[in-house]
Amino acid sequence: MKFVLIMALIIGLIMMLSTRQRRMSLTKSLFSMINRIEAKLAGLGCHSTVINELEVFYLSNTQHFNDDKPVLVLLHGFSRDSYVWNRFAKRFSAHYHLLIPDIKGHGQTAYHPSHDYSVPSQCKMLLVLLDKLQISRFSIIGNSMGGLMAAKLIIDIPDRIEKSVLIDPAGAKSEFAHYMIDNQINPFSHKVEQDFFDFYDLIMAKPPYVPKFILRALARQYIDKREQYTHMFKQFFRCLDFYPNDFRFDYANAMLIWGLNDKLLPVADYTQWKTMLNSKTHIYEDLGHMPMVEDVKRVSADILRFLKA
Repeated sequence: MKFVLIMALIIGLIMMLSTRQRRMSLTKSLFSMINRIEAKLAGLGCHSTVINELEVFYLSNTQHFNDDKPVLVLLHGFSRDSYVWNRFAKRFSAHYHLLIPDIKGHGQTAYHPSHDYSVPSQCKMLLVLLDKLQISRFSIIGNSMGGLMAAKLIIDIPDRIEKSVLIDPAGAKSEFAHYMIDNQINPFSHKVEQDFFDFYDLIMAKPPYVPKFILRALARQYIDKREQYTHMFKQFFRCLDFYPNDFRFDYANAMLIWGLNDKLLPVADYTQWKTMLNSKTHIYEDLGHMPMVEDVKRVSADILRFLKA
């Protein structure tokens, strides 16, 4: 009840503020506070460590990964951050030590125009983080760009990964990917507010409720980071790091999840991933590109059963 009252007071203050800039600033602070509270409710704390002079932030429910409790790594997608896993993580914290990094250039882990944001570079940084935290074996779940990172890791270090779950992963070297690259299409590059709202409709079929004034602040964030997201997307979304239709993953403990209402990646990409992985597959006909956010209870239960089997 106290939290609801505080929220009401803050929202009231936002409405009373006169300038658009001040409204946006306070709204961003409110959204950040909500994320931190949800993380705390999930038993997560914010930590950081320095890798190659870059402070890398991550959420975790422990400070010590080197005991007998299994480790689960959660990787967010492009332009997201570790907080996207808050509600999902709450259902796994009793079973696992959780490591949820802000991937380089995302969340609190800073962006630098001179840095490399390709998937190999992101995976390299993640491996350094795992080694610094003395994590030798782990299971991994990745969504979109995070799914592509998880796929690369099961090729590079299969002996360290107990089980892997790829949720609507990017990285199929498909006609769609070639079309996007050849025509320089970037769904994360927004010039005006409406661009963000169109994008928001693409990424989730059943988005959780978010007040319109917060969505408008998120739109401004995307607009302000347009140059950054243009640079990072060009390095991330490249066929050089994608997998062709005839590629086969030699890894038995994977699960592929796909929201059939995914409007960001086509069903043809799902079909290709299904062939490449030859793994357990779970389809959600009513969900979109981020099933673990759209239906936390159902998706987390299905994944937990797979991880525990």
